[in-house]
Amino acid sequence: MAVSTQDFDALTPVPYASVRSEVQTGDILLFHSSDLGARAIEYFTNSLWCHAAFLLVLKDIDRIFVLESVDKIGVRMMPISLKINGIPDRPSPYPGKLLLARYKGFPSEDNARIGEMTRVALDRLGYPYSVEELARIAERIAARIIGKIIPGQLQESDAYICSEYVAMCYKAMGIQIVPDKDGFLAPADIANDPNVYAVHAITSDIPRNAAAQSAKTNT
Repeated sequence: MAVSTQDFDALTPVPYASVRSEVQTGDILLFHSSDLGARAIEYFTNSLWCHAAFLLVLKDIDRIFVLESVDKIGVRMMPISLKINGIPDRPSPYPGKLLLARYKGFPSEDNARIGEMTRVALDRLGYPYSVEELARIAERIAARIIGKIIPGQLQESDAYICSEYVAMCYKAMGIQIVPDKDGFLAPADIANDPNVYAVHAITSDIPRNAAAQSAKTNT
């Protein structure tokens, strides 16, 4: 399987609200953005994706949360609607492309394994973003461009880049996200895992022109 740029481009984007009922715990959210840092990650990993997160569905309270590790913030949990749409009085649609993906064979009915993944994920809320790990990845990419290989794997630590956090949570339930040939994990490597497949291309529920008009009204 895996999700190529061509696979994503072939999808018709749909508003998040129209597919909300299909979202499952463990689903992966992949992000494309046009800001400078994001474009650098996408360029050097030859990928559409600059960020990765996964989703936690709490059916008892009818809420869906994004679990992610974010630069300058660290590991956090927030409602997916806020991530995609912004807050109601200041709508701010995500300024890029979004893919809802799923791991083939994810044990969605295995409460014990889901519980272990959730425990590990929540226990790390507030842990820092791993700037050092991102620097190591950048070093390896630069070396690869000039034809050199820097051996070694991602380091175990209490700080995480986004894709490493997703992979660590999956590992807690016995699922190994496949790293690239040099042994590190970027968002591109999650998309390239042979067991990951596209579910939907997602857009905000709020048209961007409406958000812009709301911003003018509130200033």
